[in-house]
Amino acid sequence: MAWWIAEKGSPAEWLGRTEVSEAAAKNGALALSIKNPQSCFQVRYHVNANGHTEVRWEAIDGKLFEIVGEDRRRT
Repeated sequence: MAWWIAEKGSPAEWLGRTEVSEAAAKNGALALSIKNPQSCFQVRYHVNANGHTEVRWEAIDGKLFEIVGEDRRRT
């Protein structure tokens, strides 16, 4: 299991900064979104090598949104 931060639109492979916890990944994405206004950073989750990648959170301009299905909810 791994959490990582990647800019939206980048490939689903293991790119970006990897974190061990969801909280660390969310905080890192928020920090990057503040430093890079108008860019979207995703917190992605990967259970194992055979599983698919999921986007769980998006950070834009210092705001964090939970991704639920096709919806984006601000937290």
